[in-house]
Amino acid sequence: MRVSFYIKLFLAFIIFAILLLGFSSFAFNNFYEFDKQKKDKENIVNILNHQENSFKSYVKLFDEKLFLLNQKNFLDIDEKEKSLNIFKKILFNNKDILEFKVISLDAQEIIKVTNDSGNIKIVPEEKLQNIYSNSYYKNIRTLKEQEIWHDNSNLEKPTIINFILREKNYFLILKVDFSSFFNDVYTNFDKKTLVFFDNNSVINNIKKDDIILTNQFNSKKIYLNENKYFIFITDIEEDENNNYLQEYYKSIIIIGLGLSIILALLFSKPIAKLNKKIEDENKNLDLSIKKSFIELNENQKVIDKHIMFITMSKNNIILEVSSAFCYFLGFSQGELIGHDYKMLIHKDTKKKDYLKLWKFVNDGKSYVGEIKGIKKDGESFWVDLFVEPNFDNLEQIIGYTIITYDTTYKKKIEELYKNMNNQVEQYNAIFENVNSGIALIDLEGNFKKINSTFSKFLKYKNEELLEMKCIDIVPENSKELLSKILKEAREIETISNIEKIFVKKYGTLIHLELSLSLLSDKKHFVFVVNSLEDKRKLQELNQNLELRINQEVEKSIQKDKLHQQEQIKNAKLTSIGSLAAGIAHEINTPLTYIKGNLELMEYDIFDLPQSEIQERMKEDSSKIKEGINRIANIVESMREMSQSSKEIKEKTNIYATLITSLTMAYNRSRQVSKIYLNDKLFDIDSINKNEYTYFSKVQKQRIEQVWIIVINNALDELVKINDYEKRILNINILEEKNEVIIRFKDSAGGIKAEIIKDIFEPFISSKEHSGMGVGLNIAKKIVDEQDGKIRAYNQDFGAVFEIRLQKCEEE
Repeated sequence: MRVSFYIKLFLAFIIFAILLLGFSSFAFNNFYEFDKQKKDKENIVNILNHQENSFKSYVKLFDEKLFLLNQKNFLDIDEKEKSLNIFKKILFNNKDILEFKVISLDAQEIIKVTNDSGNIKIVPEEKLQNIYSNSYYKNIRTLKEQEIWHDNSNLEKPTIINFILREKNYFLILKVDFSSFFNDVYTNFDKKTLVFFDNNSVINNIKKDDIILTNQFNSKKIYLNENKYFIFITDIEEDENNNYLQEYYKSIIIIGLGLSIILALLFSKPIAKLNKKIEDENKNLDLSIKKSFIELNENQKVIDKHIMFITMSKNNIILEVSSAFCYFLGFSQGELIGHDYKMLIHKDTKKKDYLKLWKFVNDGKSYVGEIKGIKKDGESFWVDLFVEPNFDNLEQIIGYTIITYDTTYKKKIEELYKNMNNQVEQYNAIFENVNSGIALIDLEGNFKKINSTFSKFLKYKNEELLEMKCIDIVPENSKELLSKILKEAREIETISNIEKIFVKKYGTLIHLELSLSLLSDKKHFVFVVNSLEDKRKLQELNQNLELRINQEVEKSIQKDKLHQQEQIKNAKLTSIGSLAAGIAHEINTPLTYIKGNLELMEYDIFDLPQSEIQERMKEDSSKIKEGINRIANIVESMREMSQSSKEIKEKTNIYATLITSLTMAYNRSRQVSKIYLNDKLFDIDSINKNEYTYFSKVQKQRIEQVWIIVINNALDELVKINDYEKRILNINILEEKNEVIIRFKDSAGGIKAEIIKDIFEPFISSKEHSGMGVGLNIAKKIVDEQDGKIRAYNQDFGAVFEIRLQKCEEE
């Protein structure tokens, strides 16, 4: 049986009303509870703030009593009764004050007044004590004059607070019991407030077990001084008298449900009639859509015939193409569909334009631009195109639609105008300087146009110059320089006022000023020359040039000598390395023999009866083992340093190369300075080359040579310091992004300002009696060969040499 729309609508109204009433009542109840809790919390916060202000005011009251008493000069009064009256009047009018005393700077009590249940008396001098052992005395010794300190270090009764005022020659101490204040805090507010000391001691003698801490409470720290505080805690009580709300909710739900039924009856029938009317209208609409669909098919045929468009898949395969586009390209639809669209793109299309187009559409954006293509017969064309991505239901790109418009003729007209504008610019540039010699040359230096002034300067006819190049009118020794000037002018576009010597037709020389300007077509220069009368200036320039050439030649000779010396030194080092390798091998064999026999001997020593001789033999064998380990470390470093340097770069632990270099320099360094590696004092007896791993792809022996150069340079400077304790060399190795950083920092006073900029140049040295100044230059060359960087600077009264190498990831 089919249920009528009227009944369905009536039931829907009822269900909706029930859901709406239920949700409303639930939301209202939650809002009421939340608002109530919020107001309770705000009330508690106000109470805690009021209590804090009361506490601070009460503390301030006793501070003021101390300052007031200090102004009475009570120490100058001889009679105790007068002093006692002052104390009663100023201090003991408050029953919470338990005691007042004056303490000398050496902790001796000078005056002490007690309050025993209203009995106020001055303690006799013979009963005065020294408070040096009191816990708070160490805090008050550092007080400044007129500075006050609060202390409640009495663990048995933390409600007692000492108020201490520092004077020039003594301390004023006032002991106050805050028990009554805290009792008032607990009883005088509508919310019960519990007070705790910061060590969890309970105030008001209320046991901690009696405290009921709910999940909802507020607390506040109130500081007595910078590290002493009390904790005021107030719990949030829940109001259980809200039964009337439940009855109120029930009434609302019943009344709402009744109203819902009445409204459903009233509105269901009109809506059902309206639904019937809409159904009839939908039938008419379906007929209209069918007619529109027929018209749309007709329009699509028109679009296919007259609009050039193409549809592609995401992987650029043609899925659909209009008949108009096929006719324009000369292809049939069968020749295009299923093929890659790149077959239509001209090979002259710039890659960056192509990438820009697809970057837009792959980001989900539409693209408008132009592109050059090629037809079936090979003819090129230009089109304006609009590219839009196609999306599926999940908003993922599934293809592209491209609509094009032929702009080939427009592009050809623009090219014609561009050529005409270039020609106008050329003529304007030539005739703007009619008083100068002006020529138009191409990028290779061939003359294209010359004015009469230019021909007059060089005594050539125009026809003769048009068959020549610009380098043909300069001396032989200037041809290469002019070629460089032309090359530079291509990059910077303009070169002005260069003084040059030119050769006239009959071989005579003429001094002219040359300027070059690159035209907008980037294919031609305007070549402008002007006469120069002053030849002395040119002669001076030639002389300075000759002097500079001589200096550069001399510098090159010195560099060649340095290179020869380095080659000789490398040859010697190679020989020494071979010798060291042999020695290391020969030492290693007996060393192994000694080490093995020592281990056997240790077993025999441990088997001996315990005695003084056995203990002495154990100590001697331990010392021998330390010596053998030191020899083994030195031999191992000699063996590594003496290995043949490989020309290829390999993955190397830079920390291990530092250990090797420091071992080789240890004999000298231990007499000159302390050396710290990663903030740890270097000791040859405790070496672990794998303690840290910082890998870089370098030539191992070459990079070790750099470390030895830098270490020896630092030791040369540190030895100048008389005090050994002030000699320090810090070596730190760390990683930063993709680099391994090695810093050598000494305490030798830093690099002189006049040489720090050229410290890595050859023959630059700060040593007065030795050194050619080539070590750091060699070090820089090695670092450059390893694709690294080295720099030097001063920091904290010392020199820093920082080497950065490319980081190689650990496999």
